[in-house]
Parts: sequence; structure tokens; C-alpha cells
Amino acid sequence: MTKKNIVLFSALVGTITFFLLIFSSEIGLCPRNIGTCSQSYDATATNFFLFLPILFFSLITYKLREETFRAWLHFAYWWVPLSMFLTLITPESRGGGFGPQISWGKEDTAFVFSGLFAIISLILIIYKSIKLRGK
Repeated sequence: MTKKNIVLFSALVGTITFFLLIFSSEIGLCPRNIGTCSQSYDATATNFFLFLPILFFSLITYKLREETFRAWLHFAYWWVPLSMFLTLITPESRGGGFGPQISWGKEDTAFVFSGLFAIISLILIIYKSIKLRGK
């Protein structure tokens, strides 16, 4: 994929889908009085939350050297599906019942993996840029 395609894909598909799902009631995808409809859209939106940092870093790498972009893209190719899979298999709600409480839900998983993606991406981009400058 090219830099331009990554920016367009993350902006159009991922980010727009995320916001459409989050604001499903407000834009009329779900009737306001049916909570289960908007809740299911909100749960689906957590899987698309990762496209916000992808858009941000694809814009950063757009002006960088091709080698830096390729290194970041290689990382994103395996990180994004892994994050989405882990978000999908995480339980909907946090803890409950008796016994040890696990206070972790889909939103937490999506937020943590998006944050890790951002941190690792930034480190990778800086490292590759510095390394390539030395050549």
C-alpha cells in the first residue's frame, strides 16, 4: 500500500466508521428510545477506535522517508489485527458476581492497545528517522 492509500483508508473507512457508530443515535441510525441498538453500535465502534491513531501516524509518516514509512507500516500490519482480535474476545462488561473481580472491558482493551500502538509507533518512527539520517 502507498502512503496516500493508508491515509485515505484510515480516514475514510476507519475513522468515519468509528464516528458513525459512536453517534448512531444522534445521526438517526438507531431510534433514540432503543438503547440496545446504540449499545451494539458502541460495542462495534470500539474495534474501530484504533483507526484514530493510525490516521494520526499515517499523516506523520506521509512526509518522512519511504524506509521509515515501510517500517511503521510493517509494524501496523500485524498490530492492528491483533488489537482488534483481542478487543473482540474481551468480555463486554467489567467484573461482577462473586470471586476475583476482573475490572477490564472492551473499551479498556481498545484504549490500552491504541495507546500502546501510539507509543510504539512514535518510538519506531523516531528510531528509524535517526538511524536513516546517520547513513
